[in-house]
Amino acid sequence: MGTTRDSALAPAGRLDLPPTGTGRLNGVRVAVKDLFDIAGTVTAAGNPTLSDGPAATADAAAVTALRAAGATVVAKTATDELAMGMFGVNSHYGTPINPVAPDRVPGGSSSGSASLVAAGEADLGVGTDTGGSIRGPAAFCGLIGLRPTHGRIDTTGVRPMAAGFDTVGLLARNVAVIAHAFEALTATASPRLVHKMVFLADLVARADAATAERTDAVAAQWAEVLGLELGHEVLVANPVPTDLVQVFWPLMSRQLWEANGAWVINHSPTLGEGIEERIRAAGEVDDEAVATAETGRRALVNRLHLILDDAIAVLPTAIGPAPRRDTPHADLMAWRDRNLALVVPASLAGAPQLSLPAGTIGAPDDAPVGVSLLGLPGDDELLLSLAAQLTAPASCG
Repeated sequence: MGTTRDSALAPAGRLDLPPTGTGRLNGVRVAVKDLFDIAGTVTAAGNPTLSDGPAATADAAAVTALRAAGATVVAKTATDELAMGMFGVNSHYGTPINPVAPDRVPGGSSSGSASLVAAGEADLGVGTDTGGSIRGPAAFCGLIGLRPTHGRIDTTGVRPMAAGFDTVGLLARNVAVIAHAFEALTATASPRLVHKMVFLADLVARADAATAERTDAVAAQWAEVLGLELGHEVLVANPVPTDLVQVFWPLMSRQLWEANGAWVINHSPTLGEGIEERIRAAGEVDDEAVATAETGRRALVNRLHLILDDAIAVLPTAIGPAPRRDTPHADLMAWRDRNLALVVPASLAGAPQLSLPAGTIGAPDDAPVGVSLLGLPGDDELLLSLAAQLTAPASCG
């Protein structure tokens, strides 16, 4: 295990891969999560067995696009093992520092990218988000984080966790960097017009009291700045299942098994605490559970389209500030189980969610929290446009 500083880096460590072209990302330093292939480096995915594997022969599609737009890749960064974590804790390589709250976890699984961006050692963090792995680190480290519409950004050359939910996500300290990176990574489209902001009251109620109160205040401020009517809705209403985590879990687990099951069975890799057990449990999910979950997912998608027909939604990114670094494993798992209810709606719907810093809360020491904008699939440009207005100097003073 390396030093706290070194634990933000993957085995490939610091790099200096120059741009291959010029564009909107000239001079932008990029930290890339160790699920992405970078030619000449091993894609280890936070696992020591994989770290002994062969080097990639080509860059992942996202890395290629960013370098073509002028970006320089400065590091390959740490991840929770196989992207299976919410906190940045890796049994083999340690937990990256959270530069803005050093006594707290940085969030995961895109932990190393968030750590380097929050420390000012990179301008753009590239990671993945399956069930919150960009959104959590963004909230915990006081960053802006985009989980895009599923399929908007090419995942070729990215090791999958659950392909039907995996997205290439982005982290930065300002909206412009994410917007320019998104433009380089995908064919952009004109945003739709909306006239309302919907406060998702049932999801807000799941957060800690101080985080819910902050979300309420932020939503009112954002609606005023954007000139949008602020309304209140509940996301979970009949026929949407009351427990969306139980909708997400069988679908994600089936795909987790498809991505990793044969490797675990046939190669007996070295795995950290709880990883093998979770993968093997994923293999036990039956077809009936998957079919039931898919029915619930479709109901959620229909509900989201109904309430966001002329609107975007606002909700807390996480139930509260990051847990402390010394939190016992069992308590972290309990925190994860509570928090999943806030992150799985976007994952299930394949919808974009953009987390923005919302100040700090907590005693005796303050720690960052995030509040998110949630749209319909394809609303990435809309969310980025609204965020640019919200973070402009006139709207922040």
